[in-house]
Amino acid sequence: MRRSARQRGFTVIEAMIGVLLMAILSLAMVGTFAVGYRTLSQEARQIAADNALNGADIALTRDLSMATVLPTGTIGGGSTVSFNYGAPGSNAVVYSIDGSKNLIRTLNGNDQVVARGMTTVTISAAAGSCYATVILQPSAVGAAAQTLNVGNRPGGCV
Repeated sequence: MRRSARQRGFTVIEAMIGVLLMAILSLAMVGTFAVGYRTLSQEARQIAADNALNGADIALTRDLSMATVLPTGTIGGGSTVSFNYGAPGSNAVVYSIDGSKNLIRTLNGNDQVVARGMTTVTISAAAGSCYATVILQPSAVGAAAQTLNVGNRPGGCV
């Protein structure tokens, strides 16, 4: 069919087909972006959990390996764990978790954030033992707890 000079533009059918094609393309793009966003969010949570575990792992392993007596208890929910290392009474360490889920190490009154994003830290050791089991639970959604086995030999444990 040939259009006359008065009949310029699109018909309603042509416009509807164009809108339908744009809608299909838009839905495909939204789906792609949603999948990408979820993937990035999961990776960001995993990285945050890994960073929290690494910071807590380093500080706790260092301090517990030098503790005069291995402590037991749970850090988090308002509870703390305290112990000493070095010469008696010279280095008092207190671990706590603040309202922002930061693991705080207080050494002789000086606070230091050693890990961000921790829910709880549980330390267990048998009386007189040279080994402690530490369970670190990061606050990131879906993050798995990490278990550490820390050796302690300052008093000559064998």
